[in-house]
Amino acid sequence: MPTDVRAVAEVFRLARANPERGMVASVLPLSFVMALADPFTLLRGGLGIHPTARLFVESQGRMRAAALVYLARRPEWVVLLLAARPDPGGADGAFRVLSEVCAAAAREGMQRVFAAVPDQPVSRETLFQAGFYSYTTETWYVASGPVTATTKTTRSVRPARGRDAHDLFKLYLRTTPHAVQRAEQLTVTDFDLDRRAGALAPPHLLEGNPLSMRRGAMLITRDGQDAIDATYVGFHGRGVHPHVCKLRTAHVDVDLARDLIRIGAASLDAHHAVASPVRPYEEHVARALESEGFRPVAGAMLFVKELAVRIEERALAPAVVR
Repeated sequence: MPTDVRAVAEVFRLARANPERGMVASVLPLSFVMALADPFTLLRGGLGIHPTARLFVESQGRMRAAALVYLARRPEWVVLLLAARPDPGGADGAFRVLSEVCAAAAREGMQRVFAAVPDQPVSRETLFQAGFYSYTTETWYVASGPVTATTKTTRSVRPARGRDAHDLFKLYLRTTPHAVQRAEQLTVTDFDLDRRAGALAPPHLLEGNPLSMRRGAMLITRDGQDAIDATYVGFHGRGVHPHVCKLRTAHVDVDLARDLIRIGAASLDAHHAVASPVRPYEEHVARALESEGFRPVAGAMLFVKELAVRIEERALAPAVVR
């Protein structure tokens, strides 16, 4: 109800004041969590009239927990923020909200629900109890000052196009562990920039609040065999949301990653902080970011709950007939 928005805002405020017990899940580090609780978004999500957001609450006498959920273009939902009162009742309320989110997603034909949680006991246990599993971790790096920007390079860098979808997908397969691929379930069409480009939306190649980000430049480089060697994608933040950039290279090449950071920074204004999420299998990207003045500020565990059971495709095998 519209009258619940004030109570939801109070739950979020209490959770921010005591994040170890109240901030159960968040796609942004605590320093940027204000970008997730816009009152207008909460009101529209609570009324069910927001095209891509929905608000869930749990109340027993008083509101104990609330969740803001993103309705993705792929058959999946993303828990942007799950907050609870920092008391035992709040922990139970968070579990009940999460269970209702998954039930509602299943009723609407969704196949997965994603969430990012801080690495703390309350958050982990709530997600595990609700049937989620963790498929990787992520560390947020934030620039401590202006990022050095340049438009000059000896490398062949150009904007990505729709026709690059197949090569982008092959790069993803080469650089992503199987456990992550299984959780994300991306296909070639998800890398098509002329269509939905679902792979470039949270929570796949990067985290962040898609309600407060606008996709900017996506750059690629190719190697001597004309295969895509590296990619860079930048997102422009709105309001208090930071700019977000993401790098991916086919090889452990810190210099190439550093060049892409500088080239991509030319398209980002200086009015927002610049952040970049890095996963454990991208350690060289972390080194490149640190060399450009980025510092780690927060870590998270990435969770998913599968709502549909994948049935393996039937295949024929040769048979020996005598």
